[in-house]
Amino acid sequence: MKFKGPMLVVKDIERAKRFYTEVIGVRVIADFGENATLTGGLALQTESSWSTFTDCTSDFFSYHGNDAEMYFEEEDFDGFLEKIAALEVERVGEDLEMPWGQKVIRLYDPDKHIVEIGEDMKVMMKRLHATGLSIQQLSEKTFMSPKMVERMLK
Repeated sequence: MKFKGPMLVVKDIERAKRFYTEVIGVRVIADFGENATLTGGLALQTESSWSTFTDCTSDFFSYHGNDAEMYFEEEDFDGFLEKIAALEVERVGEDLEMPWGQKVIRLYDPDKHIVEIGEDMKVMMKRLHATGLSIQQLSEKTFMSPKMVERMLK
């Protein structure tokens, strides 16, 4: 068996595709109307078609569960924050820096699925290194081996 990626059930697939392409920056690589596959392996399926396939009624669905998230990394994290500041995107808390140094922000997509955008780990490592942290200090802060830190700094 091979895992192919997550699929989100959405109320309005056009609105969901717009969010993931315009806000998150992924592309639609296959569009079958009521189902779309995005780069990175994320798939979207309309609630109505999923209900048909599973014989479930609309009261089966519970959006805004806050119990899972889609995770993406962004090389230009500060630029991403500027981009979403100009858009009507609902945030889950504020942007913050995690204890290991990575900047992150969590958003809701149009159907209230949580989307986390984290600073690209290589970019984070280079940013932290530029503050004067040694490879050993970076290893301790990020919980990565010194060899992994060295690879990320190249």
